[in-house]
Amino acid sequence: MKITYLDGKRLYYAFLSGAKEVIANKKELNRINLFPVADGDTGSNLTRTLSVVKSEAVKDNSLTITLNSMGEAALKGAIGNSGIIFAQFINGLKINVEHNDSINVNKFAQAVENAVNYTYQGINNPVEGTILTVMKDWALSIKKLTGKSNDFAEIMEKSLESACASLKRTKDQLEVLREADVVDSGAQAFVIFLEGIVKFIKKGNLKDLKVQNTVKIYSLVEESIGKEEKIDFRYCTEAYLENLKIEMSELKVEISDLGDSMIAAGDKDKLRIHIHTNNPPELFIRLNKYAEILDQKADDMLLQQAVKYRKKSTTAILCDSIADFPAEFRDKHQIHLLPLNILVDGTNYLDKVTIDSQNFFEILDKAEEFPSSAQPAVKKIEDKLNYLAENYESIIAITVSSKMSGTYDNLKKAAENVLAENEDLKIEVIDSKTNSGAEGLLVMEAAEQLETEKEFSEIVDYLRSIRENLYIYVSVSDFKYMVRGGRVSPLKGKLAGFFNLKPIISIDEEGKGIAFATAFSKKGNYKKINSILKKHQQAGGIKRFAVVHGDDLVRAKRYKNSFSELLNIEADFLEAISPIVAMNAGRGSTAVALMEEN
Repeated sequence: MKITYLDGKRLYYAFLSGAKEVIANKKELNRINLFPVADGDTGSNLTRTLSVVKSEAVKDNSLTITLNSMGEAALKGAIGNSGIIFAQFINGLKINVEHNDSINVNKFAQAVENAVNYTYQGINNPVEGTILTVMKDWALSIKKLTGKSNDFAEIMEKSLESACASLKRTKDQLEVLREADVVDSGAQAFVIFLEGIVKFIKKGNLKDLKVQNTVKIYSLVEESIGKEEKIDFRYCTEAYLENLKIEMSELKVEISDLGDSMIAAGDKDKLRIHIHTNNPPELFIRLNKYAEILDQKADDMLLQQAVKYRKKSTTAILCDSIADFPAEFRDKHQIHLLPLNILVDGTNYLDKVTIDSQNFFEILDKAEEFPSSAQPAVKKIEDKLNYLAENYESIIAITVSSKMSGTYDNLKKAAENVLAENEDLKIEVIDSKTNSGAEGLLVMEAAEQLETEKEFSEIVDYLRSIRENLYIYVSVSDFKYMVRGGRVSPLKGKLAGFFNLKPIISIDEEGKGIAFATAFSKKGNYKKINSILKKHQQAGGIKRFAVVHGDDLVRAKRYKNSFSELLNIEADFLEAISPIVAMNAGRGSTAVALMEEN
């Protein structure tokens, strides 16, 4: 059938067909992902990007209406280099359609050429031999073919041949691809997308376009290609912004010193920024000055690469960000982090990822309203579990007490959804019934148990059995944070301040916070905690302990040294508490977490 015009509905169905093919090839796209970082997530990122467009795009006769909806959905859902490049290309098409309900092949060729140029403009340092090169060669082919035909079907099929030839050349244009003898993953995805469009044009069967809302989890990737390489900037960081107050070129200058691989897609009304950086918190502090932040993420590429090339176990450990323990231990044992949300003056930060303990109290003291916290959404947790399911046979997820947060419940729901798509996967969600340093000790126990090569069920049973042996005692220095957060009434806060009360907060057997003891000075608190530790030692012995603090390193060091001497064991760690814990415990708080002998 000859097709002489492209309208909204035809574009919509063509997009669905292309998206379906990319999603079906997610596993292979992840496997060959080597550039710019071999973190094995191109297929997953594009699946997420295209799925959002698929679900939110408007099917309308008007090409302009359909493209506008696709452009906005693409910016909203785009993640990863290739995902954001796709989003920029779609928005480039949207800008260049010029309010037309339909266009012929000549206008389409011009719009595609301009869209590719627009895509290049969004990237700080475009690299040839990638998806960009294939897009450019495909656009050039369409432009040449329009002089020979006015049939979209013929032009799309023949231009696909040029795209395929360009794809083959990518393995010779980048050294990392040449060494592994593979093509660029993003470029391969674009060609697969075009193949899906051509397939639909030939067959035109709408029933074939149905794509499940959740993609079935593939089996573990058996073969890794390429090699582990040095990563200069650890986090693949993205922000979805609106109402930019400065020009995009100025924004790029403001953040360019923080990393590389910068891509900006969209316009001042809605845009997505992508950058590889070692300092996501600083990035979002700067972005918050110039725009409203709608969404944010920061994927740990160092961990992703380690999992791809030197995975320590077939069981993954996942914990929420309230678990406090050393980052070095997390890296060594390849522990995955699920950040909770902190809402500060309308901006939703990711605990321990895009906001950290170093800058939190400064942000807290300047906030117009006291921040609030929230558990991760079920969909966000599913994304994390889906990634783990592609790389592991089983998952142990450890959460903060279910009496303190809905994280446990949401993780259980997400796990059920993921397990429904993969019957061979095992997931156990463990309620730690505690928080902070005590939860961190439980996570460390889980990692150490994995090294003993015990069975999955045996490790799970052990972790559940030792929860009752975990304790934490928090010396609160200032009541004002509890008052601002609504944990203590203003009247009680004033009375406590008047009498200089210094409470010790703990957690009961059910996982609820309780006022455990009270003193009239920090020195008095130290004596009470010292006495508490002696009782634990006499009762059954202390296997391990740790000290955590809210911006009071000096006192925390005194606690660590003194209690190490008292218990005759070294502390497992001394760490700053997570921002969410700090929000409630406040500046100057210091805590001792311990685990009794089993």
